Amino acid sequence: SVKRLIGRPWGSAEVEQARGKLPFELREGPNGATLVAARGETYSLPEISAFVLRQTKAVAEASLGEPVDRAVITVPANFNDLQRAATKTAGRLAGIDVLRILNEPTAAALAYGPSGKAQERVAVYDLGGGTFDVTVLDLAGNVFEVLSTAGDTALGGDDIDLIIAERMADDLLKKHRFDARAQPLAFARLRILAEGLKQQLSEKPEHTISVEDLIPGDRGSTVKWEYRMTRPELEWASLAIVERTFKVCQQALEACSAGPGEIARVILVGGATRMPMVARKVEQFFGRAPVVRINPDEVVGLGAAIQAALLDQARQNASEPLAHPRIAEESVVEPLPDEAPVSVEAELELPVIDAGAPPPPRPPAPRPPPPVPVKRGGGEQFLPGGGGRTLVFDVPPEKAASPYEVELPAAPPRAPARTLAGLPVPAATAPAPPAAPRPRAPLLIDVTPLSLGVETVGGFCDTLIDANTPVPCDRTRTFATATDAQTTVRVRVSQGASKRFEENTCLGELELSGITAGPRGEHKIAVTFEIDADGILQVRARDVTTGREASARLQLVGAQAAPQDIEAMQARQAAHPLAPLEAPRPG
Repeated sequence: SVKRLIGRPWGSAEVEQARGKLPFELREGPNGATLVAARGETYSLPEISAFVLRQTKAVAEASLGEPVDRAVITVPANFNDLQRAATKTAGRLAGIDVLRILNEPTAAALAYGPSGKAQERVAVYDLGGGTFDVTVLDLAGNVFEVLSTAGDTALGGDDIDLIIAERMADDLLKKHRFDARAQPLAFARLRILAEGLKQQLSEKPEHTISVEDLIPGDRGSTVKWEYRMTRPELEWASLAIVERTFKVCQQALEACSAGPGEIARVILVGGATRMPMVARKVEQFFGRAPVVRINPDEVVGLGAAIQAALLDQARQNASEPLAHPRIAEESVVEPLPDEAPVSVEAELELPVIDAGAPPPPRPPAPRPPPPVPVKRGGGEQFLPGGGGRTLVFDVPPEKAASPYEVELPAAPPRAPARTLAGLPVPAATAPAPPAAPRPRAPLLIDVTPLSLGVETVGGFCDTLIDANTPVPCDRTRTFATATDAQTTVRVRVSQGASKRFEENTCLGELELSGITAGPRGEHKIAVTFEIDADGILQVRARDVTTGREASARLQLVGAQAAPQDIEAMQARQAAHPLAPLEAPRPG
């Protein structure tokens, strides 16, 4: 459940709300980071996630009987840049090379795969323990194109557990005059009991729990306590939480100009979707019964495993035909004039097709990202510069790289047909049947969930990359020096949809140094914001006048630890060795 807070600065509203609800203490750390105080030590949020990843890594190693050092990690689609960077830090602390940060709904869609129809629109409804996401995709032949995504990283099954725990605490206070809210450990126990009660009520119409060691009695004894709840009571108590998810669904549909009736399939993901009320409400909203063909607790992990297999096989040898019917290839698009090379990765999957089946329809080309408004001359805006100085910028025409399809290796030649006697049939009398048509491998085109912008004069935010732009992507703005002999400027960067900078999530401060000194306005700096396949922001800067690259550094607020801090975290991880796990027995 700490996933809700990972990458959140101490001053964020999410951390403020969580401080009074968690059974452990939160403290403010260096650079505005959030720390967890436990067992006489303070840990950063990535360290807590690293403990989870280390345990997962140990389970995998015990099962496989060999070391595991690489992984694909899934995150909620609505995670911002700070949260994704903190997740990568957690992987590093756990001794894992993070091959890819993959959005959870996209992983679920990858696990389900295409339905076989020529084209359909799919929605992935992902209600987990701590977060909620919904993603709308177009599946056209072999192209998986994410159209829009929306979410709430502070909405999930944990909120339902908290509501049940509060009702339990009221019952304890009424029956036994025992205030569980005043005792963090007792209330944490109630939350665990509440989760179990919720799970039972997903299968039964009513359930009663009985506890004998929660309430202290006389002379060291304990008091037995029973609590009964029915499914209608649970559904009434959690109705407001579930209804909030459909406001997010409406946002995702509006972002891609679609209506609920245009969705052909709705895929349920996440443990909280096991509640019967959730499935009913999803059916009412979209007008069709949701799909639960794969375990909703495992579907995201399955999609991540498929993605990991793609990347692992590509790393081994992307040039040879693979035994597994899935491949991945990495390529670099030729640089455009006056632009730096753009890295594009195409993720491919080759479905198994019956040789006697008709050839699949050729997929349409992926749609290019929407055009970005161009500002010129008279549309100049001013950015705060270093030391009270200002910057003037205009926007050059932009060229966005789009994903493309890669030809698969030629199919190996078929062996000669044989008779019942095992002898080859002469080619003149019995030619080999024609090879099955070679299909195009599917493309997975994801989007960035949040807009990326910079602060302008007056506290406003100017957007460089809009939400739901296909990734990887890049946008470039040209800045001009605003004072004589100016060599350094600073720009604040944020993620969010608001036009007011302070209403968005501040990612940090972009520092551009090494600018050639000269008269005001003489030197122009082309600053490029890139979002990679992991959804993480990268920054490049180039002096347009001289063509020399200038250094650029984005100082992430509360998420990016210094090298010495990483070393201290790794030492704390080493001080807590995991118990050895036994390999699972066959069968």
